[in-house]
Amino acid sequence: MVPKMEAMGVEQITHWDTRRYKASKNKIPEHIDLVVFFTDFLHHTVALKLKDKVKSLGLPTIYCRRAWSEMAPELQRRLDQKKQ
Repeated sequence: MVPKMEAMGVEQITHWDTRRYKASKNKIPEHIDLVVFFTDFLHHTVALKLKDKVKSLGLPTIYCRRAWSEMAPELQRRLDQKKQ
């Protein structure tokens, strides 16, 4: 999935394993422009806490299963919006 994202113009990817509660304590880096939540791999409590952090920072968010067919159209739409 990463090579496909890079081919679309994504320059930097930060990945967190959100199956474990520890991820809820992570600080969202300042360079983040978009957050993608793979809903089939989220610990419920982590999802709630990270969702609140992302919302407070006003970051655009994509919620999808870990499937390129779900993520690609939404990612392309977000990248197109950023270019405008």
